[in-house]
Amino acid sequence: LNFGHMLKQSFLFAIIISILSCTENKNVPNTYIIPEEKMIEILKDFHITDAASKQGVISNNRNNYIRNQQYLSILSKHEIEKARFDSTIIYYSERPEDFKKLYDRLENEMIQLIDGH
Repeated sequence: LNFGHMLKQSFLFAIIISILSCTENKNVPNTYIIPEEKMIEILKDFHITDAASKQGVISNNRNNYIRNQQYLSILSKHEIEKARFDSTIIYYSERPEDFKKLYDRLENEMIQLIDGH
């Protein structure tokens, strides 16, 4: 089982959802971008929700409506509006090296979480 591949595959879905409703403004000010630490916490919650859903622990999120509601609930928990999350995804999609670094950190934190550290 390649955990990193599974994380990246799950996150691609989150990107697709975000891009579907994003605006075309690509010059987003850095102050609007979610800080890296907070973004990692949000993405961690996304992946935990996806994993719980796939294991049947929570409602199956294969239904786009359910999945969207779960993601919106996570954003609400972190007090982040969807437009800001969408802008952050666009910001990172335009900076692949920064995105890779963020995702490498996320992967390491998820592995530590699973290992109980």
